Amino acid sequence: MASCASIDIEDATQHLRDILKLDRPAGGPSSESQRPSNAYNGDLNGLLVPDPLCSGDGTSANKPGLRAMPPINLQEKQVICLSGDDSSTCIGILAKEVEIVASSDSSISSKARGSNKVKIQPVAKYDWEQKYYYGNLIAVSNSFLAYAIRAANNGSAMVRVISVSTSERTLLKGFTGSVADLTFAHLNSSQLACLDEAGNLFVWRLALVNGKIQEEILVHIRQPEGTPLNHFRRIIWCPFIPEESEDCCEEGSPTVALLHEDRAEVWDLDMLRSNHSTWPVDVSQIKQGFIVVKGHSTYLSEGALSPDGTVLATASHDGFIKFWQIYIEGQDEPRCLHEWKPHDGRPLSCLLFCDNHKKQDPDVPFWRFLITGADQNRELKMWCTVSWTCLQTIRFSPDIFSSVSVPQLASDLGTRTDLKLSYLEEAVMHLDHTDPITRDHMGSVMAQVRQKLFQFLQAEPYNSLGKAARRLSLMLHGLVTPTLP
Repeated sequence: MASCASIDIEDATQHLRDILKLDRPAGGPSSESQRPSNAYNGDLNGLLVPDPLCSGDGTSANKPGLRAMPPINLQEKQVICLSGDDSSTCIGILAKEVEIVASSDSSISSKARGSNKVKIQPVAKYDWEQKYYYGNLIAVSNSFLAYAIRAANNGSAMVRVISVSTSERTLLKGFTGSVADLTFAHLNSSQLACLDEAGNLFVWRLALVNGKIQEEILVHIRQPEGTPLNHFRRIIWCPFIPEESEDCCEEGSPTVALLHEDRAEVWDLDMLRSNHSTWPVDVSQIKQGFIVVKGHSTYLSEGALSPDGTVLATASHDGFIKFWQIYIEGQDEPRCLHEWKPHDGRPLSCLLFCDNHKKQDPDVPFWRFLITGADQNRELKMWCTVSWTCLQTIRFSPDIFSSVSVPQLASDLGTRTDLKLSYLEEAVMHLDHTDPITRDHMGSVMAQVRQKLFQFLQAEPYNSLGKAARRLSLMLHGLVTPTLP
């Protein structure tokens, strides 16, 4: 992986510290003693680890007017086994390494009926080609449901929009190729953005007037004719943060990022609308209101804009994330502040900022905390972008007693032994003996696990986890035939 040509680690790190005001002179106007805001930046940061911006002397917790965070003894690792019923709907996460195990009801062969607290009302019959989609085919707001379809007669792409309150329908047309991505600005927004396979951008404002859905085109940027069709395209809205006086706002952020396989673009929609009054507009005619971000050696897979619109994070299929400082109005070249592989080189399936905007320090930008996901979000990590350290890891695992996961788990107890033993013990304790599938397979599965435990104890008799392995073996003794040692 080639690094950014302009990146210098020491220079970029100091630049980042300057932006985040980490090197504040003592007694100066921006010193810690003068800051009115809570340095924890909300419960999330204070709960997981000490504040990365604090020096560790505890001064921030003693400031007048600030709520002191109670001390919490975090575990190193935690295993949570879901039961599959409605009784356990809220489980506390109290560790830096968390493994969440699905219940047996999540198996594709399960006959469980599901929760009786979930009510399903059919809205539309929706069929699509079974393949992997990088973008969204369905977008939902509090007022409208939008989904991509194809015309029955000629197969042309369209977007069906349905009013949630009245079931009134309308169609949006004019796409080249298929719809690549579709998303509302936020849940309360009436602004719908769409990107087709040719890279053409559409932004509409939807409204329900006299019982009918009316759409107004706000932005339509057209790529050159003959642009190759590509489904590696995404739309990323800048998160919308309403003012304290705004209980509900239908507008969205004026900034969107577009991912086009080998590059990212950041567009200022307000600037585009102020410079153009009729649509569509060819992209070659636009001179202001956007910047292009390049620097990855493989295809882009995910992206995220910070709520203040000053930073774009992009992820590529080689597992790299790059952090860009962007300036749309000044037309300055984006600067790569940092790059790293958060999931050991695996491609990302999730990337978003998670600062607490309700307790945000006004002197610090909205991009101190980041969530990344890999393996279709089966592994999630929370990061501090000041120290570039992982604050917490959450992994989701299949049911321990499925025929696929048990042999894989029991095949190697020599790695992550403590987590696997804890995982197995929790699963055995919550075993549902009334489930017929569990009863049919329990004996053979437990025999496999107990045999592997016996081999582990023979190979490593002085391992510090031997006591836990012997305890688990005794628990399994009554669930298998007594022919094993």
